[in-house]
Amino acid sequence: MLLREAMRLLETQLDAVIDCEALHPAFAESDALQLSPDQYHHHGNYCRRRKFAPGGMAGCAANKERSKEVAAYGREFHGCCPFGVWDCAAPVLLDGRLAAILYVGYGREPGSPGKEARRAAAAAARWLRELVRLELEQWKMQQFLHPRKKRDETYYLEQARRFIDRRYPFDPSLSDLAEMLHVNENYLGGVIRHAAGCSFREMLLATRLREAELLLIAYRSMPVGEVANRCGFRDGNYFSTVFSRKFGCSPRDYRRRK
Repeated sequence: MLLREAMRLLETQLDAVIDCEALHPAFAESDALQLSPDQYHHHGNYCRRRKFAPGGMAGCAANKERSKEVAAYGREFHGCCPFGVWDCAAPVLLDGRLAAILYVGYGREPGSPGKEARRAAAAAARWLRELVRLELEQWKMQQFLHPRKKRDETYYLEQARRFIDRRYPFDPSLSDLAEMLHVNENYLGGVIRHAAGCSFREMLLATRLREAELLLIAYRSMPVGEVANRCGFRDGNYFSTVFSRKFGCSPRDYRRRK
């Protein structure tokens, strides 16, 4: 079973929210481990609202980093984030390194669920952890049996685009991508610039502006500040400046003209 399908199925069965912090290059290469964009981060409605509130994204990011530090020891843990969202975290280690974290929780509202719900979440997290572990072991075996040629620029550019498309609202960094692909950050940045003709940050900005343009037209009642926040812009003035530079008018004027 594909990981994304298993996660969706368990979400429905448990009425839970399930996501995966993918930290291993196999997630970029294995079809079985490919996820939908929302499955790479907490996507419950309550969680989304808190993230997009002022300061919410920074608090979420800091909590995620602490979670990764704990997960590196390989032991399952659970609890509430600073916003009160409870989940069970199941780390997956490969060759002693943290490869992924499966989060199963109830991010539709704050507070800790009942005892049975916590048990069900923990059981689901363990099952998903074993599924991921087996897929990672199979990927590793395939790499041994059929070693790939040296990865070219096209590969790294495609991974950068996918990475940005999944995480553009959440301040993705070149160092995060380099860590995931197990390559030097400076080397990766140079490869991306040579292949794309622009830097990783410029690719990220272009993606955010593209999404902002779509939201401004598709959701006309959404405040411009919320559009900015949903696309990863934490500073409204900066958003207006870069938007005007690209489209020749402010976000509000652009919306009125369309």
